[in-house]
Amino acid sequence: MSFPPPRRCGPCFRLPKTLQDAVGQAVFVFGGVVLLWYELGHILSSYYLHLNGNGRLTSEEESEVMIQYVVAIYFAINIYGNYYKIVTTDTSKDRYMFMSSSLMPEGWRYCAECDLNLPPRSHHCKVCNVCILKRDHHCWFTGCCIGYFNHRYYIAMVTHIVAAALYCNIYNLEFVVTVKGHLTLWKFLSYLGPHFGLIFGYYGFYTFFITTMTTVGSVLFLIFTWLLYIQIEQLWYGQTKHERKKRIKKYNLGFLHTLRECLGTRWFLVFLFPWLPSPLPGSGTSFKLKSD
Repeated sequence: MSFPPPRRCGPCFRLPKTLQDAVGQAVFVFGGVVLLWYELGHILSSYYLHLNGNGRLTSEEESEVMIQYVVAIYFAINIYGNYYKIVTTDTSKDRYMFMSSSLMPEGWRYCAECDLNLPPRSHHCKVCNVCILKRDHHCWFTGCCIGYFNHRYYIAMVTHIVAAALYCNIYNLEFVVTVKGHLTLWKFLSYLGPHFGLIFGYYGFYTFFITTMTTVGSVLFLIFTWLLYIQIEQLWYGQTKHERKKRIKKYNLGFLHTLRECLGTRWFLVFLFPWLPSPLPGSGTSFKLKSD
């Protein structure tokens, strides 16, 4: 059984299908804008002003600020650019003209919901209500599934989020220490529950605000670092999320092979800009096995 190559698809943005997806998308998109404003509109200028203490920036510090703006813009373009590519890339069975048949090639499975025979590593998503080619998982903050055709964008996005979060948290920590003083047990606890310090009058609203933002930034860094770790582990063993849970390693042909399969033949370019072409080596319907 053979099929034509996948159909070329233009942007196909889909609205979130559940309240959880809608909330996730709103938090990611608008929360990211708030964090970007906080880092560029407040922390960046205040950081240098607090360091020199004279209320004015030197020419050298102004140059450093401009560099920081360029770095921030780079991260923002790659995070939101990859986000856009994730949500507008069709990675479902609709990329192919599949038809029902009583004969199935080895490894293929029948999906009763879609009434179609689908290739290995494809699974039906109950939220999207469609089968996804080489489905990895349903991403709640993009409101869609991560599969064969948009996996590269997810990995690139999470990588840039982790790098940006680490970068920002280093500056945030130095800045918040200049405002709150060096770390003590009570100050450490205030990061775990910033509202308690405000309620009991230990500090004012401004200190409460920067403490909360520092806590949020640290939590986001830990969350996305964990997500990136999962992706690196799956790349290392040549697995999807389902295969990782089931400990299936029959597609593990080496890290470099999996890297090219997920990120494309120009995998080393995908982290520079979301729109740089990196053609996928396969079709999403057949995969080499470790035993081949």
